[in-house]
Parts: sequence; structure tokens; C-alpha cells
Amino acid sequence: MSKFSYASMLWLVLVVATAFGPAVAGAAEQRFALVVGNDEYKAGKLATPANDAGLIATALQGAGFTVTGARNLDQATLRESFREFIGQVAAAGPDAVALVYLAGYGLQYAGENYFVPVDADIARDVDVPLQAIRISDFMQPLAALPGSVKIVILDAARQNPFARGGQPLASGLALVDPSQGTAVAFNAAPGTVGEDEPGPYGAYATALAEMIGAGGLGLDDLFARVRLRVSDVTKGAEVPWFAAQLAGPFFMTERAAGAPPPPNVVPLADIRRKPMRDYSSAEDAYEAALALDTTEGYEQFLAVYHDGPFARRIAAMLAVRREEHVWRRSLDLDTPPAYWSYLRRYPQGPHAWDARRRLAILRAQIEAPSSFAVVDFGYPPPPPDELRFINRPVVVFAGPEFAPPPPPPPFFLAPRPREFAILPPPPPPHERFSLPTPGFVVTPAFVRPPPTVAVRPPPPGGPAGRPAIPVSVPNAVHPGPGRPGPGPAGPAIVTPPHPLPEVHGAPPPPPPSAAVKPPPPPPHPAGPGPAPASVKPAPPPPPHPAGPAPASVKPAPPPPPHPAGPAPASVKPAAPPPPPPHPAGPPPAAAKPPPPPPPHPAAAQQKPACPPGKTAAEVNGHPVCK
Repeated sequence: MSKFSYASMLWLVLVVATAFGPAVAGAAEQRFALVVGNDEYKAGKLATPANDAGLIATALQGAGFTVTGARNLDQATLRESFREFIGQVAAAGPDAVALVYLAGYGLQYAGENYFVPVDADIARDVDVPLQAIRISDFMQPLAALPGSVKIVILDAARQNPFARGGQPLASGLALVDPSQGTAVAFNAAPGTVGEDEPGPYGAYATALAEMIGAGGLGLDDLFARVRLRVSDVTKGAEVPWFAAQLAGPFFMTERAAGAPPPPNVVPLADIRRKPMRDYSSAEDAYEAALALDTTEGYEQFLAVYHDGPFARRIAAMLAVRREEHVWRRSLDLDTPPAYWSYLRRYPQGPHAWDARRRLAILRAQIEAPSSFAVVDFGYPPPPPDELRFINRPVVVFAGPEFAPPPPPPPFFLAPRPREFAILPPPPPPHERFSLPTPGFVVTPAFVRPPPTVAVRPPPPGGPAGRPAIPVSVPNAVHPGPGRPGPGPAGPAIVTPPHPLPEVHGAPPPPPPSAAVKPPPPPPHPAGPGPAPASVKPAPPPPPHPAGPAPASVKPAPPPPPHPAGPAPASVKPAAPPPPPPHPAGPPPAAAKPPPPPPPHPAAAQQKPACPPGKTAAEVNGHPVCK
């Protein structure tokens, strides 16, 4: 190759790389989300989870996620949906990002978190692992995938109506340590719950959708502002929690060129570097401690403002967090001395019964011996005032004992956009398992996914102001051969995984799994063998003496004309149906029958199948029934 040709080729490669390099690099990251909202429980209906799931699904679509979502799934369908989702993420390769959002009831039992399906019947504490979905059952295989970012969001810490019998359950959700490459978020701090909300949307889902739509926030800043917003809206009753072990920053969305300037808010990294004593007021220090949401931050606040109006609220948050850390450490050790040490600190604590369960499983005595190696948990023993906060069946930061928190100043949290001030309820979905779609624009036009995200192109003709690609329903809710749909009511119309034209007016054909076998056809003279499936059915035979065949029975292959003479005048022959347009569809009633085929020569030699009370005989060389 000449030097000129080599130089020309190199120049061409550089031009192509410059022109298409960003687009090719931007197509590397694929994002997938599974969103579930359960609200129709046997114990009663919740007001917000299905709407919250629809709101989050729409916000995630604006962040470049391919979303699979559904509402009111039973245990079997939930497990199959998780399996499908993990397979989808695994097939996408090492650059895939996975996110799971679950709204509904959540429980903790023996240090594990569970999500409750709608068909659960949890009467006692021991029913939890049998009736609910253990979160670690899908978090562990998800964390084992090669993707660098996996996010699990549980909007499920609520006061629940389950396990009224047996031993009591701890409040809220259990503290977890995220594995490498994983982030975990709760709507309420571990060990606490949020208050019941009237709807149409919950405070946590609304704040999360707002911050996804803000653009340009890393996960740490995004969830810190979610925490501040939820605390402000709920008057401090609900304080969300977030923890992550990610190799680098991750951005849900970014602001496009020409977008309005972002609000001037202090980033979380600057708050971490500033000591509590350097804030000018207790109000600012309180918001800084809440944004950090760490035991160290709460301890610093109490050291400086121990007599302030917000000291009791911070002390309660610190007490619950310390107890959760002590319990987590006990579980990690999983030894009798660890559980005896926990019970010595918290004899009436929220996890006291969990500790006794583990001691029984380990076949150790419940009461601690007079001498044993006490575990050092890294925290001083709780004072009596601290025990008063946590020795409760349900922990929520509300009530007359807590002063209302201050409103966050603008340099900590920008005012809420007017689109999120008052949200209208979504229109009811047309399909049984589909998520409700918000009736407003969730993500502003100037916010988009980062350029490294491969975004599915929308199909033409999508509705203005809404995502053009619908949220796919998991394949698990699509009944197939031998697989019924979820719930006792059987299959229903659901949104397919790929967009299909919507048909109005005609009901859908029944699924194969719901088909009922028809009764056998009436007896008739049999030919030498069954007609092949490809032959269209001919008109029915003349009426049998036993009476016409029921109209719901499909016609059998025609026999030759009956030799015994015409049918009695009092019996009317059944109207012959036309051949069906499709093997699976019913024949139209108004179609005219085709002309009858000539009688089969071999069929006349066969004796007829006579009805009860009749016998076959030969009359004039023809088989008849006598």
C-alpha cells in the first residue's frame, strides 16, 4: 500500500471516528427496570402503591430505562417476573444497568426483608418466609451479574396488618449492607415506617420522580434531596434511607443544552466536609444532619445542639439507627454470645424475638449464662431515654413528643416545581395488571438520559407529552398453554411486551390455557379412519333417531346418507355450521354450508353405532338399528 493510500485511509478512519464515535459510545449502556405496585391485599386496599409504581415507571422511561411493570401480582407471578427480569439483564451484557422498584407491604423477619404479594395470608410470624418474597432471593443473583450498577428501591415500609398471632415482628425494614455495585433505598429508615397516606400518590414516590426529573444529580445527591423532601412533606414523620457501594458516580438524567440553570443547592460532598458547629443555626445544622443521615452526623448534631428544639427528634433517629447496626452485627456473627449480647442491651428491643428464634435454631439456651464473651458492637450501651424510643411495636417519627422539623432552606433544597405541588389522580388503567399512567408530564423536555445510554427509539404516532413506548407487562402475567394467569380470577387482558395496535369492540379470544374441551360428538356410522385435520368439515349427517346433536358440539366428519329412509317429520335437522376460519376460532353462525360430498364407499359397509336400547341388524343388505 502506498504512503498516499495509507494516509488517506487513516484520515477516513479519523473522520468516521470523530463523526460517529460519540453515538457508538453512547449506545453502550442499556438500562432495565422492573416496577411493581401491590395495593389490593386480602387485608385491605392501599391507596397509593399502584399509582406510585406507574409514576416511577414513567419517570424511569424518561431516564432511558426499558421498563417492565405490573400491579397486584401474586407470589408465583412475582417470582417468575423476577426470574424473567434477571434473565433480561443477564442477556444484555456487562454494560447493563438494573433497577427494581417495589411498592406495597414490606416486612422484616429474622434479619431478612420480604415483599408481600397480594395473595399472602400471613396470620403468624412463621408464615412470613412461606407467604412473602424474600428480597435477597433476587438481590443476590442480580448482584452476581457483571453489570456495574444495580439499584433496589423498596417503597414498602408501612404499618402492616399481618402476623397478629405468634411472636411479634420488628417494625419496618431491616438494615442491609449493599454488596459491591449495588445501591439500596427504603422509603423509611430501617426499623421505622411511614404513615398511611390518602393518595393519590405517596410522598416518597412523588419526591423520587421529582428528583429524577431534576436532571444532573448523582445518586447520593438525588436520594439526599428525596430524604429532605419527604421529611418536609410528612412533617418529619417519614425519613427515607439510602446506601450504596458503587465504583463511580451514576446519573439518572442530565439537563440538555439550553435548559434553565439548575437551582443553587449545596452538594452533599460539601455538607460532608463541613462540621456541625460551623452552621449558623440549629435549623441549618438539622438539615445538614438529615441530608447526611449517618450516626456520626447525628452524634455531632447532639454534641452541639443537645438542648435545641430538634434534639429529641435527632436522638430518636440515632437510637433506631444504633439498634439496627447492633442487630446487623449480631446477625453477621450469628453466634449465641452475639444474640445474648443483643438481648442484654435490648431485652425488649424490636429484634428481641428474632434473637430468641436464632438461639433456638442454634440449640442454645435463651437466657444468657452468668459469664460469656460479651460482643463489643462499637456503641456504648443505650441510656434509658434511648430505649424509650425503640421499645415500641411500631416506630414512626410523629406525635406530640417530637417538635415539627424546620422547613429546609433553599440552599439545601429548592422549592418544589409547581407540576408536583398538587398531582391529579391517574386515569384507571384499562387492563387488569397494567400500571396507571400519570396524566401529567413527569420529566421536563429539557431533561434527558445521559449520552452513554442506549435509548429505544419510540414508535411513530405516540401521544404528545407522554412516553411513546408503553410499559411492558411481565410475560409471567400472560397466560400460555398450561400456564394460568395470576390470581384466582384467571387471565385478563394485559399490555403485551411489544406495542400492538389496540382493537376496540370485540372481546379477545380466550387463551389456550382457559379452553374447555367440548363434549364428544353424537354417535354416527364410522368410516375406515378419522378424516385428516386439513380437510374441511362437511354438512352434518341426517338427524339420528336419538335426536339432533347439541348446537355447542362441533360437527364430526360426515357419514353416508342413512339408508333407513327419511327422518321423521317431527324432527328438524340441525343447521349445518360452515367451516371455521381458523382452527382455534369458533365458526360464524351466519355462513352457508358447502355442498355435501359424495358418500364414502367404504363407510356403507360399517355397522352404525346404535343408541341405548337399539341393536344393529342387516335389513335388505344394509345396516340399520332395530
